[in-house]
Amino acid sequence: MTVDLQEVNIDHISTSGVFKTPYTILIILVQVFVGNLALIIVNSWYINSLYYLLTGKTIFPILIPVNWIYWLLLPLAIYGNLFLFTFIVVLFSSLILKLLNLISPPQEGVFKKGSKNWIYMHRRFWTAYLPIWLTRSLPLPWMDIVTYKLFGTFIGKNVVSYEGYIDPLFVKIEDFTMTSFNVCIFSHLIYHDKVIIKKVEIGKACIVGPHTLVSPGTIMNEGAILGANSYTMIGQELKGNLIHVGTPALKQLPIPSVEESRTKMMSINKNEKKTNEVNQ
Repeated sequence: MTVDLQEVNIDHISTSGVFKTPYTILIILVQVFVGNLALIIVNSWYINSLYYLLTGKTIFPILIPVNWIYWLLLPLAIYGNLFLFTFIVVLFSSLILKLLNLISPPQEGVFKKGSKNWIYMHRRFWTAYLPIWLTRSLPLPWMDIVTYKLFGTFIGKNVVSYEGYIDPLFVKIEDFTMTSFNVCIFSHLIYHDKVIIKKVEIGKACIVGPHTLVSPGTIMNEGAILGANSYTMIGQELKGNLIHVGTPALKQLPIPSVEESRTKMMSINKNEKKTNEVNQ
C-alpha cells in the first residue's frame, strides 16, 4: 500500500535503514555457496595436484603434470581466489537484482510494512550488501564503482567513492564528485511501520563529507558540500557552492577561496609566532 509522503510526520532521522529477516541469512549463504562452488570447480585441478603431492594419492585422475612449485604458488593462488570469489558474487548478485526488479519494478513513494515494495526493498538491500562489502575490502579502488553501476546506481566520470554505503537504486552521483569515509547515502529510510523510497541526486563537483547521512529525496546542487558529521532531511535541497553543516544540515557557510585560506593561515602563523616570542 502506498502512502502520501505529506501524511508522514518525520520528527527525526534514523541511520537504521535496514532490518534483518530469515531472507537476510539465506541470500548471504546462497552468495557464499555459489562463490565457493565456482572456486572449487576452477581450482579442482590445483587442489588435486596439491593433494597428490601431500599424500601420493589423487581425488580424481591427474591430467596435468604435477610439480612441487605448486606449493610455492599457494599464497598467490589464495590471493587470486579472493578476487575471483568477489567477482563471482558480484556477477551472481547483479543477476539476482535484475530478477527482483523484473518481479517487482522499483518505485518511489511511502509504503507500509509488509507491502510488496517494502519486502522487495529489503531483498534488494541484502542482495547488494555482501558484494558491496567485498569490493570495498579489495585493494581495487575502481571495483566498488563497477559494482554500484551493475546494481543500478548512476555514477558519473571521475567520481571518488571512499568507504561507506550507497543504496543500489534511486541514487545519481554526477561527475567529479567525492564521497568521503563512513558515509551513508540512502534512497530508502525505514520509519516505524513505513519505508520511504525517494531518489537522491548529487550534482557535479560535490563533496559528501565524512560520517554523514544523505537521506532519501536529497538534492545536492553543483558544487554543494555536506560537512562532516552532518545529515540531510528527507527531500532537502542543498544549494550549490556552499558548505552545509548541522544535524540536520540547516546552516550554510561560504566556501573560502584559495587566497582567503592562504591569508587566514598566514595570520594564524603570525599570531603563533608573536605568542611564542612573548613566552620566550
